[in-house]
Amino acid sequence: MATPFLPAGATTGDSGGELSSGDDSGDLESFQTPEAEATRSLAELFEKAAAHVQGLVQVASREQLLYLYARYKQVKVGNCNIPKPNFFDFEGKQKWEAWKALGDSSPSQAMQEYIAAVKKLDPGWNPQGPALHGLLP
Repeated sequence: MATPFLPAGATTGDSGGELSSGDDSGDLESFQTPEAEATRSLAELFEKAAAHVQGLVQVASREQLLYLYARYKQVKVGNCNIPKPNFFDFEGKQKWEAWKALGDSSPSQAMQEYIAAVKKLDPGWNPQGPALHGLLP
């Protein structure tokens, strides 16, 4: 029953991790800046955390899943932009309230909080495995 709190596509990543706009002229420059590198690393960690959450659904509490859901939506969609569900949609209302409570949180902050929450749920999780190709220390 806790599964509905996980966003659709949580393991696939909607953007594929691409930061490119399609114009190759600026790609090399943006790849070399520390800010772009940090953003790419944070986005990769976030995607790994979102994939890892799938295996933690059974151990996470309802509150933890709501916390993760809200931050996932903040990263993928931005500020809450849907009308509040009606009174009888208890689950939808809880999800909406959790997301709405984030207000104008930045996607970067939401990613950091999401990753920290996943690490707290599974302290043994090591997101800095070889899949990041040395982007993190």
